[in-house]
Amino acid sequence: MNVRKLTMLSMLISIAVIGRIYMTFIPNVQPLTTIIMITAVIMGRTNGILVATVSIIVSNLYLGFGIWTFPQIISYSLIAIICGSFCRLKDKKYFVYLLALIGVFAGYFHGLIMSLFEYLIFGNFWAYYLAGIPFDTYHAVGNLLISLILYHPIKSTFKIMKV
Repeated sequence: MNVRKLTMLSMLISIAVIGRIYMTFIPNVQPLTTIIMITAVIMGRTNGILVATVSIIVSNLYLGFGIWTFPQIISYSLIAIICGSFCRLKDKKYFVYLLALIGVFAGYFHGLIMSLFEYLIFGNFWAYYLAGIPFDTYHAVGNLLISLILYHPIKSTFKIMKV
């Protein structure tokens, strides 16, 4: 890993952590998911997983660790793996809209993974999942909007830094 790549990953992790912490006043709306998705698309799945894992651990130092930390890491890593599959389309003109649509899917997917882990621990999957749908919807809509806002600036930063 060269210095440029390490610098870019560090910058993305810091933006994701700061965004996650400072956007807590809006439930489940955070740039973390979008930054993980963009990183996985442009820099590959492994780097997306790295950004996901480190961002969750560092932001949970402030927000609090608990039984939810491990499923968060798994959920965001799976999102990075899924988004990394779309790397061939990243230069298409319509890709930002596809990424926003994937972000909507990611919001609901994250809620599903979290509900499955809660089910393994506490049981009663449907009660937990149905209670979380409004928050998953906030997450999905937030991902849609943040993807449309952040994709082009982050992509141009990658081009400038030649990562």
